[in-house]
Amino acid sequence: MDRLDYLRTVRALAATMNQAALAAELGVTQPAISAAMKKAREVEDPPEGFSGASPYEIAERYAADQIDRARLIEELSRFPYTTTPRTDGVDWLVDDVPKTVGEVLDSLHAGLTDAELYEQVQDEIDTCRHTAVRD
Repeated sequence: MDRLDYLRTVRALAATMNQAALAAELGVTQPAISAAMKKAREVEDPPEGFSGASPYEIAERYAADQIDRARLIEELSRFPYTTTPRTDGVDWLVDDVPKTVGEVLDSLHAGLTDAELYEQVQDEIDTCRHTAVRD
């Protein structure tokens, strides 16, 4: 999490000062800032109102005690998930699709969350989907 935060901060600061000034401010070399900027371009910012750019990152922040359980559930329940692609039954073809509900399951398997939380988030997502269909 620290690395993501650092890269996002470097990118934001680079928009307000040149690399030499940023390097001096952070106490690193200009080539280090240049390298960080290259990596920072690949890092997504979280959507407005979310603590992470993906469901998995949100779960990582929870596991690192950066957000509490209530916020984790709230964010995972309303995250703008990507629709999981469908196949003709070959599940491995759709593994590792970013920003799907599958990342919530991945966070459970990685030990970042627990089964109770997973079920609660799934129930909240299902409730939101049913409400949206009725509206």
